[in-house]
Formats: sequence, C-alpha cells, structure tokens
Amino acid sequence: YPWKGIGTTFLCMIMAACLWVIGFVVLDAIQTHGQPDGQPLWFLLFTTGLFGVLIAACIWLLRKESFAYTHYPIRLNRSTRMVHVFRVDGTVLSVKWNDVFFCLTHAGQGFWNIVGHVLDKDGKTVKETFPLPAINGGSEAARDQLRQYWEFVRRYMEEGPKDAAQRVEFLIPIATRRETLSEGFHRIHAEGGSSIMSVIFAALAAIAMPGRWFAIRTSKIPKWPDEIEATCQPPANDPFAIGMMPTS
Repeated sequence: YPWKGIGTTFLCMIMAACLWVIGFVVLDAIQTHGQPDGQPLWFLLFTTGLFGVLIAACIWLLRKESFAYTHYPIRLNRSTRMVHVFRVDGTVLSVKWNDVFFCLTHAGQGFWNIVGHVLDKDGKTVKETFPLPAINGGSEAARDQLRQYWEFVRRYMEEGPKDAAQRVEFLIPIATRRETLSEGFHRIHAEGGSSIMSVIFAALAAIAMPGRWFAIRTSKIPKWPDEIEATCQPPANDPFAIGMMPTS
C-alpha cells in the first residue's frame, strides 16, 4: 500500500512511449506509401507487433496494482485469538494466532520481511504464507527495525492494547473510503522519514500521484465477510479504540 501507484505511473509512461512509437511508424508509413524511401511492410508489422506485445505486458502488470483492491488488510483479533488475512483474490484466510509460525525471511534483492506460515498438522509442511506489512533492507539495523515491528504486533496480541495504542500516531481512514489525493501523497512521502530522504520521497510522491490516483480510483475497497465484521467490533467506550484520525 505505501508504494501503490508508483508502478502504475511508470507503466503508463512506458505505454505512452510505445503508443508514440507505433503512431510515428504508422504515420510515416502512410506518408511515404508508394515512395522509394518508404518503410517496407515487414518493418511496420514488426514494430507495431513488438511494441504491441510490450503494451500488453504493461497492461498485465498494471492489473496487479490497478483494477484490483485499494489495499489488502490483515485483522488481528486479540479477543478471539484469530488472524484474518484478505487475500489478493478477494478471499479471506482465518487462522488461530497460536497456529501461525512468524519469522523473518529474505524477500529477495536485499530486502527482508516478516511472514506468517500456516503449518500442517506435522508442524513442518507450510500450507499457506502471508506477509505482515513490513519490509526493510538486509542490514542488521534494518532487521532490528523489523523485529521491533514484530514486537509491536506481539505485545498487542499477547499483552494487550495499551502499549500498542500509544505508538500509533494516526490512521488513514481507508477501510470505508478511498484516500484523498493529499493522503496518498503523505503516505508515500512518509516512507522517507525525517531525514534528507524525505525530500527525495516528496519528489517521488509528486511523480507517482497521477498513477496512485488512477490505481486507487479503479480498485475496489476490500469488504470483510459479515461474520468477521461482527466479531471484530470494539466494545462501546473502548479507551483504546483510536478510530480514524485525520493525517494532519
């Protein structure tokens, strides 16, 4: 979710460039038709076919981010001791907290993340795997940050919400509505932290905003089954129900 729209932006740029090349070749073929210096038919077919395949590949990749779901939530219900995972195909995995084996794992290209393995009865065979929304670099300091994120989750599920609630500064209300343009910008920008990287991520967020707006607007808001909604409602006057606070 933090990076949603970046892929769409660059894929749309690639498709626009491909369409420009195809249009240029076709226009040149029309203008020079029958002339000695005109492009041969095989060149026109090869060029349009090649860039047409590239456009088709971009559309296939685009559907991984746009025309999908706005986000893929995970619910941790400490009252029922259940973990609910919204899969990419719209189905839901529900599993007991104690039946999930969480660990740090290598995510490729120098990155690490935290995943939960749902094991078979033998305790070794992995039936299903889902990642927690935390990924970082491969340095020891970066992996320590992932361990801190895991400790945040573990304390909530095993020790109660008091400590966890104190560490949540704000929530973007994406569970019931699509984010605004400003919220999308701040979500990408937040990945830069408070260092010089913040300036770089501000520029990246500005470039990615058209793609993020398109990806969010063409995607559906995930909807939990009614039975899960019913079991995940906080009690009345819950002092730790943070609610949907504005990003400002």
